[in-house]
Amino acid sequence: MIAGILAVGTELLMGQTVNTNATFLSEQLNHMGISVYYHMTVGDNRERMKVLLNQLLNECDIVFTTGGLGPTQDDITKEVVAEALGLEMIYDERSMQRIRERFKLYNRKMTDSNVRQAYFPKGAIILDNDEGTAPACIVEVPSRDKIVYVLPGPPREMKHIFNRHMINDLLTRNQMKMHSAYLSVYDLGESSTEDRLLDLIDRQTDPTIATYAGEGKVLVRVTSFNKDETYAQKAVRDMVETIKERIGEFIVSESGEDINDVIVNRMRALNQTIAFAESCTGGKLADALIKVPGASNVVNRGYVTYSNEAKIEDLKVSEETLKRFGAVSHETCLEMVKGLKERTDADLCVSITGIAGPDGGTDEKPVGLVYIGISYNGQTYTLENRFRGNRSMIRQRAMNTTLKLIYDLVKEA
Repeated sequence: MIAGILAVGTELLMGQTVNTNATFLSEQLNHMGISVYYHMTVGDNRERMKVLLNQLLNECDIVFTTGGLGPTQDDITKEVVAEALGLEMIYDERSMQRIRERFKLYNRKMTDSNVRQAYFPKGAIILDNDEGTAPACIVEVPSRDKIVYVLPGPPREMKHIFNRHMINDLLTRNQMKMHSAYLSVYDLGESSTEDRLLDLIDRQTDPTIATYAGEGKVLVRVTSFNKDETYAQKAVRDMVETIKERIGEFIVSESGEDINDVIVNRMRALNQTIAFAESCTGGKLADALIKVPGASNVVNRGYVTYSNEAKIEDLKVSEETLKRFGAVSHETCLEMVKGLKERTDADLCVSITGIAGPDGGTDEKPVGLVYIGISYNGQTYTLENRFRGNRSMIRQRAMNTTLKLIYDLVKEA
């Protein structure tokens, strides 16, 4: 099935409102095996709305409209849909009663203009809106084998209507079963991920493969659509195994989990704790794990030892080491992690120190030089890394690399 999305509202064209509705709908529809061919945006103009709606009806099986269901004179989406389909507008008393009840609930006075919200194209399936006053509707056109889903504009209301009323309706109409796997890839960029999977992507039919870049993460979605659910599951499973042969070392989850969730859950299972001594990352590592529910059983403590004084006082780094080798060095990083281990006795201790820039770099120690220290299972060592980018990017990449290192350690434990 092919779908098009028509977002209605002059405020969208003026940049006053961001069209998050189209993003949400596209994501949900693609998960169901419904291909979105068009995103269109139009102001509150009857003729332009009608032109675009007719274009979508000519080229798509399903059309979604968002916005234009309010009580004012420029809220004309339902009227335009009715005109485009040759339908008259019909008053619905039940909807009017629900609108009155909503105003009582909000302790607001209803105006005469709100009566407009109780009119619908003839034959429409009316969908109650428990998040606002504007009901939505589904308009079927059997003679053209088309369906128009008319949704409110406010994202909270739109998502409520879609999740409550439309998902089951769409799945029933599509008569397809969907099965997906979501591979969380770390320490491998989106372009590198695509390069390694390019031949699979180029010849994909079913299952399909798509990559999405996040902050430090690439999500690889593998999805099969088939009337036979068992077939869809096997097709995805087989493709996942093929992908793992290519990039398995970078995959931390097959269900889309973030690496920090995986680390916390793994360390909880191992009954192990972790402690951090951070300089250039300024607490980002500890924060990444503390975001995860259950982290209190895992995170022992974290020190932000940004200054030399903090390194000396909190981690017992020697002044001689700092003077001789500098704060950003194997030697300092090693003493940081040893001091952390002595102070906390956490199962896994991690130290990090580096030059995030934009200043402070030299030919010998350029911006982006970062050392990571590890103390785990009786072994203590440091690793040198060189990252590119601005200050924020270097700190983020240092955190991502450290998290992947932690994951690799606890995965094998």
